[in-house]
Amino acid sequence: MLVPLLAACSGSSEDGPSGDSGPSVDPEVRSGLAALYAGDHPGEQDTRNGECFADELLDRVDLRDLEAAGVVVDGAVAPTSPELEPELAEVWVDAMFSCMDFIDESARAQVAFTKGEVDWEQYAACLREDLDDDTVRSAVVGMLTGTWDSPDVAALTRAQADCSTEANPG
Repeated sequence: MLVPLLAACSGSSEDGPSGDSGPSVDPEVRSGLAALYAGDHPGEQDTRNGECFADELLDRVDLRDLEAAGVVVDGAVAPTSPELEPELAEVWVDAMFSCMDFIDESARAQVAFTKGEVDWEQYAACLREDLDDDTVRSAVVGMLTGTWDSPDVAALTRAQADCSTEANPG
């Protein structure tokens, strides 16, 4: 989920997300962002979520901000995810969460990781019981900003481990 962002701008300009005249975003930037979000071996849902995320983020962030953050380097998506400034991380999370439910995605990932050993519904219910929306959001922002020692990141990490154990009948 710590995907780097966009790439390339075209020669023309149009109104950016903030209404100012900023560089327009090349369609390859959108597809690169979507692919980066979806991961190396995306399923259909990953691809849909990635495309949604790219659109949502591009509606909220100016390409220049992504370049300044190191997400876009020399007109291309950065090869590694930079740590984001808190303001950009907040916008990134808004875009992510408008496209997917984090708990559902965590459950999907846990089932895939354990090759079906974890009960999806039980894992998701456990996380929803252990964590409120604000804690989840704050934890994801913390991960994107590199604030790994935050109490919310610790709470999310602990809940994911505990719920995986609880939802694994084996």
